[in-house]
Amino acid sequence: MARAVQICRKEGLLHAVSQRALPPPAEAGQSIGTGSVLHGGYTYIEPAAPADLNVQLEKMAIKPMFSIVVPAYNTPPALLTAAIESVKKQWYPYWELILVNDASPARETRAALERVDDKRIKILHLGKNAGISGATNVGLDAASGDYIVFMDHDDEITPDCLYELAACINREDPDFIYSDEDKLTETGEFTEPHFKPDWSPDTMMSTMFTCHVSCVRRSVQKAVGGLRSEVDGCQDWDFVLRLVEHTSRISHIPKVLYHWRMIPGSTAIDIAAKSYILESSKKVREDALARRGLAGRVEPVAQVPGYFRVAYALRGTPLISIIIPTRDNEKILRQCIDSIFTRTQYENFEIILLDNGSKDSATLAYLETLQAHEKIMVVRHDAPFNYSELNNIGARHARGELLLFLNDDTEVLQADWLERLGGYAQLPHVGAVGAKLLYAGGKQVQHAGLVNLETGPAHAMLRINVDAPGYFMRNLLEYNWLAVTGACLMVERAKFMQVDGFAESLPVAYNDVDFGMRLHAAGFYNVVVPAVHLIHHESVSRGSDHMDPEKLSRLKREMRALYARNPRYFQYDPFFNINFHPNGINFDIPACRVN
Repeated sequence: MARAVQICRKEGLLHAVSQRALPPPAEAGQSIGTGSVLHGGYTYIEPAAPADLNVQLEKMAIKPMFSIVVPAYNTPPALLTAAIESVKKQWYPYWELILVNDASPARETRAALERVDDKRIKILHLGKNAGISGATNVGLDAASGDYIVFMDHDDEITPDCLYELAACINREDPDFIYSDEDKLTETGEFTEPHFKPDWSPDTMMSTMFTCHVSCVRRSVQKAVGGLRSEVDGCQDWDFVLRLVEHTSRISHIPKVLYHWRMIPGSTAIDIAAKSYILESSKKVREDALARRGLAGRVEPVAQVPGYFRVAYALRGTPLISIIIPTRDNEKILRQCIDSIFTRTQYENFEIILLDNGSKDSATLAYLETLQAHEKIMVVRHDAPFNYSELNNIGARHARGELLLFLNDDTEVLQADWLERLGGYAQLPHVGAVGAKLLYAGGKQVQHAGLVNLETGPAHAMLRINVDAPGYFMRNLLEYNWLAVTGACLMVERAKFMQVDGFAESLPVAYNDVDFGMRLHAAGFYNVVVPAVHLIHHESVSRGSDHMDPEKLSRLKREMRALYARNPRYFQYDPFFNINFHPNGINFDIPACRVN
């Protein structure tokens, strides 16, 4: 609670959602981004400037000049005035505002622009309508600042926006900065806060998550080029996808610095509000695939019209080694093996079965029959259970370029699961690849990504409906995560070897989290592919670690060992925004009381 209050006082955010009990799991059909239970009590309180603002400004070694570029077309005067005033209220003084009138026919818009009288504001009038990209490009050409800030004509920036951008530039020297944002209703209320993850390349191919505020070094913008009119409606998304092909110096400010106004027909309300945007959203990703020399397809997300995902094609026909530890679990193992052979369309795979000292006669007999299969190798390892050791032994026996670590209590549900997982695993920047795992019955999520909370690692969105979107589509789109569960985890052999495989000092719990942390520390991004579903009959093999006191004690010891090995990630998850409830598996917003 102290942490939430501290965030509120420092950052000017007030979240009036009770944290006495977390909300129930979301159901299918819940609104995207917000809901009456999870985020309905959010509001924004404008922060007060620091008492020593002038001192803080003077201490900045770098005092960048910001060029705020705003294309305007038939903007209602009240909204245009509000946008301009939000810029004039900035704590940070070094800025210019470039308003580009895109041949607005509305007299009131032209009159409002003519009334602007401020030497820091440039007003450019176009003789012919150029569209949002064309008008923005005119503004970019007129900019003289060190950094460009993109802004829409009817939105507002917070008074600390440029100050926070300047502070970030002094700390991190980035080429591109984005912040958190919220939305501003027609009645002036703040709603739907988007608390974003740090830079996430696969999330960026799934959704335009960086959005507002967007700030880029002008020299880098020049190298990237202007906005492309052929993708109007998603021109900012396209620009970021092109930008990150030029630089990896990207910073995220986890504070709301931008208010996106919700007006009828705006994409702030509905992504499908403008039909041409749907085609543009596909094209920007198809173009990115082509530029990057990657084969794949952009396909619709069935549960939510207007959204698409990228399915990467498997390069070549690599051997995929499926590594499955097991012990005395004949019935469950048989179900797993049968599902692989009856439902998998990809043919170039092998199975490495690690028998951890089975004694049961039925299991031994079944393993004997499997040993004769041309695609299966049974490796005996009769030693105390150590999940990490078993998987490392399996990797040493495996011949594949791609390693798939799979629990024996899982069940394959679809034909293309290996190709979908492998397409991501082969990407140079990707580390571990996970799937969406479902409880028996296939209606509730058991795994859609791991979050590293105040109380330790946990499964995000546990027991959420399989088709519910989750917070900003996290349950349906490919997002980057700090770690994925080892119950179904694919990784390229070379990357597995680069980080020395699983940590055998973590024999039972958190070895998959440790593996994900080390991959991330090595510069890789872990990803969950929610288009791949498996059933996970969780802990059928060994039981739950949360029931037995001895197992619970071991769990706590292994958590301490996890953070001793990875101190950087103690209570830190770059993909879990600090504004969320510190233990909110559903990306809950905490209560914040001001005493």
